[in-house]
Formats: sequence, C-alpha cells, structure tokens
Amino acid sequence: MSKPDVAAERKDQIVRATVECITKHGYHNFSMQDVARTAGVSKGIIHYYFLNKDDLMMSVLDRVAGDIEGVLAEDMKSIDDPIKKLEIFMSVSFDVVRSTKEYYQVNMDFWTQINQKKEVRQVISRHYAKFRDTCASVISEGVNAGVFKNVDSHIYASFIVSVIDGLSLQWLFDENVFDYDEMIKTAKDMILKGLVS
Repeated sequence: MSKPDVAAERKDQIVRATVECITKHGYHNFSMQDVARTAGVSKGIIHYYFLNKDDLMMSVLDRVAGDIEGVLAEDMKSIDDPIKKLEIFMSVSFDVVRSTKEYYQVNMDFWTQINQKKEVRQVISRHYAKFRDTCASVISEGVNAGVFKNVDSHIYASFIVSVIDGLSLQWLFDENVFDYDEMIKTAKDMILKGLVS
C-alpha cells in the first residue's frame, strides 16, 4: 500500500472513531484521548493528521454529509425519470435518520456550534446547498420535460429539504410521535401531488 493510501486510511479510521465518540459522548464531552482509544492509535498520530480538534471536526462533518451525498448520487445516476429520481432523493434523505442516526446526532451537535464557529456554519451551509442543488436539479429536469409544474426549483428544493429535516428530527426526538413509514409515504405523496403536472 502506498504512503498516500496509508495516510487516507488512517485519517478515515480517526474520523470514524470521532463520529463514534460524538455519538456516544456528544460534541462537548469527548476528548482526543477518547478518539485515540476508539481508533486504536496514539494522540500523537491524531495530531499528525489533524491540526487540532476543530480541524478534525470539520473532517467529521464533511465525512458524514459526503457519505449521504455519495449514496444519493449512486442511487440516482442510472435513473432518467425525474419523478423516480425525486422519489429516490426523498427516500434516501428520509432514511438517513434511521440508517445513519449518528449523522443527525453529529449534525445536531454541530448546529450548537454555528454561532461560535464561523467554519462550522460555512461547512453546514455548504452541505445544505449541495442537498438543495441536487434536489433542484431533479426538479428542473422534471420542469423541462413537462413532467413537473413550472415552479422555482430552488424554492421547491428548499421546501422539500425542510420537510425531510423537520419530520426526521421530530421522529429522532420521539420515535412514537408518528408511524415514520406512513409519514414518509404521506409527505412524498403530498410533495409529488403539488409538483406533478
């Protein structure tokens, strides 16, 4: 294995361990020693790859959001029908809270930092922009194909992302608040009913 491969693998190992520590202890309550122990490395190794805790945290945020962006891109790449693409976008996004609970837990911990740390605000904002742009692109495809009503794709994408986030967070706080599968189906039906020509 080449040196860059080893470095990338080691960084990934540390980032994954950090996600695990944040999930277990919360953003404010984990230490670099916790990360080192979980990753099976020394604290010195962590500092070799990451300048400080903030640098590590930015990598964590990029990792968890990047994973979801990767799944969306992979699942939609071979689909031509804008309706199917939008259904996939919504299904994958709604499923994040179940399949990757740590994403929402880590994200919520990061949200507490947006007023203190400009970089955190910028990274979160950048990832939300990517999700909105992905959704807006699908909507624009549908509008251009005459499948969707002539709507402002960016406004509609912001609405869809906010519905997904709002319902996912409510369910994360209390899994008994509603039947999540039924709520996903209802939300998807309502969004498509308002959009399809």
